[in-house]
Amino acid sequence: MVQNAGMQFSLFGAETAIPLVADLDGLLLAGGDWVRAERSTAARLSVLVADSWRADALRAEFASRGLDSDTAPAPGELIAVRSAFSPTLAEHAGRWTRGASLRTPVDLDLSASGLRLWAIAAGRSEANGYLLAMADADGTLHRGAGGQLARLGVAAVDVPARGARGGRSGPGWKITSAKRLRRLSELIGAPPPGAGADWPN
Repeated sequence: MVQNAGMQFSLFGAETAIPLVADLDGLLLAGGDWVRAERSTAARLSVLVADSWRADALRAEFASRGLDSDTAPAPGELIAVRSAFSPTLAEHAGRWTRGASLRTPVDLDLSASGLRLWAIAAGRSEANGYLLAMADADGTLHRGAGGQLARLGVAAVDVPARGARGGRSGPGWKITSAKRLRRLSELIGAPPPGAGADWPN
């Protein structure tokens, strides 16, 4: 383990990992989508976020992977964070798309850094746990995301759409046990500036 700001982070966590474009898989779990440039081999990734700290942190994450990005206002007082069109992203877009549809790649292998990106884009603290929200309520991507969390040692509870049983908010996966919350914190590392209570501790 390595020590940072009074917390322990896994040697295999996001704090010590080299940023890779493959980590952007975490943003697809958070509701991101690909856009392909017409008559071009370039693609860009966009994701909607609810807070300015999330937009700032994601732009920094794009930059650390050699990708330019921008933001734009989106309906519902959301912020669209968009990478620039890049040939670097075309292969990854191909893994995730079939025609105009998003699909779960057969080689999906979420990294600790990808998990960090998911938490930045759509993670939030809730009663009795930490929710990693998703746009996909019950499809193969939703189920696959749960399997990826279990593989990383942070098995989570499936949370249905908002208004479902007990008034829980979702859809997504909620990590509830103290042991798994510690594991999550170790994997995703220190909070970005401004994250506050929306980051696990």
